[in-house]
Amino acid sequence: MVDRFAGFERTEVNGWPVLTCRADRFKTFRMALLWRRPLDDSLAARALLPSLLQHGTAVWPDRPALARAKERAFGAQVGSALARHAESSVFWLHADAVAGDFLPQRPDQLGQVLGLLEEYALRPRLESGNGAAEAFPVEVFEREQSQALAAARAVFDDKAAYARQQAIQAACQGEPYGLPDHGGEDAITALDAAAPASMLRDFRDHGERVCVAMGVLPEDFHSALAPLLGQLQATEPGQLAAPTEPAQREARRMRESAPMQQAKLVLVLRSARARSADQLCALQTCLSLWGGGPHSRLFREVREKKSLCYYASAGGDPNKGLVMVQVGCEGGSVGAVVAESMQQLTELQEGRFEDAELATTKASIDGSLQAVDDSPGSRLHFTTEQWLRGFDDDPMARRQRFARVTREDVADAARSIWLDYDYALLPEEASS
Repeated sequence: MVDRFAGFERTEVNGWPVLTCRADRFKTFRMALLWRRPLDDSLAARALLPSLLQHGTAVWPDRPALARAKERAFGAQVGSALARHAESSVFWLHADAVAGDFLPQRPDQLGQVLGLLEEYALRPRLESGNGAAEAFPVEVFEREQSQALAAARAVFDDKAAYARQQAIQAACQGEPYGLPDHGGEDAITALDAAAPASMLRDFRDHGERVCVAMGVLPEDFHSALAPLLGQLQATEPGQLAAPTEPAQREARRMRESAPMQQAKLVLVLRSARARSADQLCALQTCLSLWGGGPHSRLFREVREKKSLCYYASAGGDPNKGLVMVQVGCEGGSVGAVVAESMQQLTELQEGRFEDAELATTKASIDGSLQAVDDSPGSRLHFTTEQWLRGFDDDPMARRQRFARVTREDVADAARSIWLDYDYALLPEEASS
């Protein structure tokens, strides 16, 4: 019997869990290698890895050479990315290419892609000498460090993004989640060229790992993959701690000001962290009903009926147990928006919503899930997310779970939510 996870075949190749789904209708294949490590003060060095790795490898020593290698693979896309998942950092090496069966002379597209992935993972463009640790070339590193620092400072120019960053940092102070995605300006400034190289080794040596692939995959896919995964063995697999979950406390409040016209309000709330797929579906239904689009209470009641704001939405990170309401409004309306937004949450907690509201919310969610299988990228992302969460659902199973969510499930999820931090960035003339 074939072992399966989230609708993909699951097997073990040289110590790696490998999830595969053959789907010939796309004429392409997509694959990713993932490593996961704790979210900690090394985030700034980890965040620089994707930009540094695009500058070349041992075989293809600069960006033009890498571009030519991808062109020879008929425009294959190969690269890396860093993301967060609750209080962990996830490093991706990913590739997307047309399958050789659909090209002239049937070239070995998989072999070329695996060669590129091997270069990125094992032979990036590093320098060493005089007993020093391997490091990215200083000129390349300093350029990317400067750009990362500029990007971190530029967050202030996007007032909605800045308000969100400030609210999370304040609410999650002392928690790993409080680190900004770029790691922090001071941390970026303090880096040297060896730090990101060390983080790449840390992912390879200690990271929790998985390989996911979908599309036109040859019958010998696992055999072709084995040599690469054999070189990427963990020397000492690390452990991931459960995300921090503070006890309920009195809501805190912060007001800042900036030269702007519209206030940006961010409410940071805590919720029960989803420990099962059913809890996840109930919480996501609750948040969608509260602030997930034109059907939601925040849109219809706060924005449309009471005209208190220009936009309002509720979303969150159920893996962390964090909910955020983000609002754009006049500076003088902030207090009323907070009160009305929390009143709408109370309505959900007490089950005071129409059957039609719940049905519309579930239909909206179901529509997005129906589209998951429309591309390898979206299905790969869905499956990877299930792996990181440990929830063994394929899209159809997830649709069925959402269909079973009841009024009481929504109310229970809403009752687990409490306000932790009330942050607003106000126009300077309204800050008094």
